[in-house]
Amino acid sequence: MSAPSESEKYSIEEMMERLQNQLPEDPGTEGKLVIRADGSQALRMRKRKRRSRQPHKDELRRVRRVRMIRISAVLILILLVAGAAGVAVVFANSAPFREKLLREIAWNSGATIEAEQFRINPTSANAGRLAFSWPEDNVLRSLTLESIRADISLSSFFGKSLSGEEATSSEGTLILRIPQADQPPHNVSAIPPSLPIRYQRYAITKVQVLLGDPTTPFIRMWNSECSLIPYSPNGRPQLFFCRGDIAINGWPKLRMDRSHIEFRGTEVDVIGMRLLHETDNRGSLELSGTVHPYAADRVSTLAVHLESYLLEGIAGPGLGRLFVGRIDTRPDAKSSYLSFTPAADPDMLLSISFCNSVVSSFAITGFPFLFALSQTLGDDWFERPVFEGDVSGVLRRSGGNVTIRDFNFEQKKRMAVRGAVSMTADLKLSGNLRIGIAEAAIHSARSRHLDAMFGTPQDGYRWLTLKIGGTTAAPTDNFKELFTAAGKEKTPGPRATIPTFEELTQPK
Repeated sequence: MSAPSESEKYSIEEMMERLQNQLPEDPGTEGKLVIRADGSQALRMRKRKRRSRQPHKDELRRVRRVRMIRISAVLILILLVAGAAGVAVVFANSAPFREKLLREIAWNSGATIEAEQFRINPTSANAGRLAFSWPEDNVLRSLTLESIRADISLSSFFGKSLSGEEATSSEGTLILRIPQADQPPHNVSAIPPSLPIRYQRYAITKVQVLLGDPTTPFIRMWNSECSLIPYSPNGRPQLFFCRGDIAINGWPKLRMDRSHIEFRGTEVDVIGMRLLHETDNRGSLELSGTVHPYAADRVSTLAVHLESYLLEGIAGPGLGRLFVGRIDTRPDAKSSYLSFTPAADPDMLLSISFCNSVVSSFAITGFPFLFALSQTLGDDWFERPVFEGDVSGVLRRSGGNVTIRDFNFEQKKRMAVRGAVSMTADLKLSGNLRIGIAEAAIHSARSRHLDAMFGTPQDGYRWLTLKIGGTTAAPTDNFKELFTAAGKEKTPGPRATIPTFEELTQPK
């Protein structure tokens, strides 16, 4: 190995000398050699003062100043807005503002108004109760709302009206008058665009609607949910109902499924009203058409469409015990309708041309002649005959009076029933039934009396006309009288060989 080029040992003086020789010469820097207390030496440098500019730091300071100015401006604006909102809220809850608002609502609605616990906060307007009352010439009688809450926008505090997306009420009651024929129609115009209260939607969670005298209303609907859209795309106010129970004086109870109604001046367009049976959800009854609520002498007619609806839901439970089944309306839309006049005596008439539903059969039960036929023919089917073929007829209901007429029930090669049956409001029955029995069944009967009772064959059956009476709970017919008369007309044999009607109709 080669010898090292430099000595490996240095004295303190040599090291300091070498260090001083290696320091860069800086004309702008002056140093001074000092000796510390421990004897070591150091070079004390004098700090040079920087005089050059730094643009990036200047830009940073400028950005900070701008940011602080902006934050201060926003804070000042927020404070101003909060102060203005506070002043607006205080003013909105003052008596002058509340009285002015209620006067404007009363002027635009034509009603007198009573308000309780009316208050406004920055997000909503609230009231414990609002009550509207209209004069005698208006179909509207009164509207009472409970626990009202309406969302409001900030502009409502500085504008001329309260506005927002939705105003809701937990409970409400609407009472409608029945127009008088001697009063002129009330002038109803479209909803003006500048109302003191303007919302996209008004809703009541639980509403009750009464038509007529509130103590004994002609129509009552309760437990329903409704919403009103005053400004729809087609320019007409729209009213929607969902669920609820309906009671019509003298009619079976109904349930509301859904309803869509539009207002057009003095006319009301029922776009669709779907009703259900009191206890059954399979079938439906739908109404559509135009109603003239202000014309007491003008008949309003609504089209009716039934789908798998229980007959007892229209005829009532009385007739429903005698005629059991589901019915559909015939394809001819004009043959099924509901007509009435919006007067004290509405003269409501429901006429339905029906056929049996394809998803169910149709049966007749409860009449005395059915049990007699089952015993004399020796076939239990005749006690409650079920018709699975074509069933048709016309059902008409006016108040408590119901008539099923022009009906034709037929089970091929066994039995056919035609005629009409009526029921009055006090559940009394009347009518005539033509009973057709297959000729083969009569020939095999236990009694020859049937052969004398029934006429000559026609349409594949031999026919007998019966007179119906009694009540829906205990219907009657004259089958026994005809049976007894037929026995007397025949040549009598030994008395023991001629069974009586009671003997023939005893249960087996």
